[in-house]
Amino acid sequence: MNIIQFPFSAIEGQDDFKLCLVLNVIDPAIAGVLATGDKGTGKTTTVRALSQLMGTDFPFVNLPIGATEDRVLGSVNLDVLLREKRTQVDKGILAKAHHGFLYVDEINLLNEYLMDVLLDASASGGYYLEREGVSQWLASRFCLVGTMNPEEGALRPQLLDRFGLHVVIKTPKDITLRKKIATYRLDFDMDPEGFLHAFQEKEKALKEKILLAKNNLTKVVLPEEVKEFCANITLQNQVEGMRADILLLKTARAYAAFLGEEAVTTAMVSLIAPFVLQHRAKDYQPPSNNDTPNDQAPSEKDTDMTEKEENTQASSLQFQLPEAVTNELKFTVNTVKKKEVELKETKGLQQEFVPNDNEKSLAIFKTIKAHIITGKGTPVYKYNASKRTLHIVFLVDTSASMAPGKQMGYLKGVILNTMKKNPLKKIKYAIVALYQNSAKIMQPFTTNTQAITEKSYELKTVGKTNLKEAFLKVSSLLKPVHKKTVQLFVFTDGRINTGGAHPFEEAVHTYKSYLGSLQNTMIVDTEAGFVKLGRAKRLADALQVNYQKLLPTF
Repeated sequence: MNIIQFPFSAIEGQDDFKLCLVLNVIDPAIAGVLATGDKGTGKTTTVRALSQLMGTDFPFVNLPIGATEDRVLGSVNLDVLLREKRTQVDKGILAKAHHGFLYVDEINLLNEYLMDVLLDASASGGYYLEREGVSQWLASRFCLVGTMNPEEGALRPQLLDRFGLHVVIKTPKDITLRKKIATYRLDFDMDPEGFLHAFQEKEKALKEKILLAKNNLTKVVLPEEVKEFCANITLQNQVEGMRADILLLKTARAYAAFLGEEAVTTAMVSLIAPFVLQHRAKDYQPPSNNDTPNDQAPSEKDTDMTEKEENTQASSLQFQLPEAVTNELKFTVNTVKKKEVELKETKGLQQEFVPNDNEKSLAIFKTIKAHIITGKGTPVYKYNASKRTLHIVFLVDTSASMAPGKQMGYLKGVILNTMKKNPLKKIKYAIVALYQNSAKIMQPFTTNTQAITEKSYELKTVGKTNLKEAFLKVSSLLKPVHKKTVQLFVFTDGRINTGGAHPFEEAVHTYKSYLGSLQNTMIVDTEAGFVKLGRAKRLADALQVNYQKLLPTF
């Protein structure tokens, strides 16, 4: 039974994203689209809607960020191998997405290995499935669509460049448009079939237009002046390499085919140029061409850049890590050096690192051997614990109560000194900070210590303490990460004063619900002054995690 999706032609306020998706359907060589923007703006709904519009011959495949390698690439069917003594390959997610959409929500949280695999497959149109005794080419030519919220972390620049198009989606500000979007959604929820039927003619006409454009794509002419215009744009924006030039021509050609035109014009290039260049140019400058196609005016682009905050004077101070924090780090750092990873804390928890089912990879011939010996078809998994990377998260309370006594400056020094004393390549750092009475991921996991240094200088004391939202951001950050490799440091004075009717209790409940499986968490008490309220200690006791005071040496 097919689930009815919201009709593509009924989606409002997503004109740029819809156009980018359509152009990728017309010419899959454009290599996908990345959509960044606010939560709740209908990014996933839009992708699913276009897949429904194109029909069953255009599959929609979702790639979960926690998917295993076998699930993504495929595997040998163990039942067939043991019972019928023949090899049968079960296709993975990449092969199932052939000639369709491969959709990755929160793509910035996908682990780096899977990201590299799917980008390579996207570029080459397929991949070799290499398993023990098996080597098979699987076709995988798909339209890669990634969506993400920038507040939850950035995408690596080299990966960002692999997306053909990029579009920024913002929450609609127009009241009339918001009313229309909400009304459409309510009508659809009440009667999905009736709502879809009301847009049936529009859906049919749009599908026919897309298929016609796809058939006529190679007939569209690219004049010499258009090629020169594209070259001038990329030079003007100082874009590295030739990918942008090629994509400008491909995208403009697909757009011309969609409009039913026989040749590309510079006006068409001007309209689609932001989609190609805004994520490749450091400071995108639109082309100086005021002409636009008659049937569609260019949508207004938000080119305002957030000003970088001024650096603080923290780097001029001398810092020293508290002994308990240093010992905690020494322990967690040493665990990644061992062939057999063991996570031990002062509380004496688990003695052995055991992968969960999502991290296991089938050892085919060991499984067969075990079957021959025991007569049982129990699967045997292979696992290399030495590949584990330690993930250190600094959750920083930047509320106004941290301003007195230079706690923030000292805290920054702790972060920088931590990285300086532990320069192992198998450690990734991330920063989550309170932000405008909420929280944000200031820096996703990275081994780039310079990036962490720059982000630490941006920390400023302002607003209230909302640890509930901060814990949710940490949980989002840790989705693709094994929890046993995580060390979480929470720097706070414990004055939780926002985040619900009972902020303290709600923060504790949120931690236990979303981060309760963490085995290495420390509350670092930043409270200063002669009168101590001891709220950070109370928080540590409520969470049942380690506690340490942060004492400056100046």
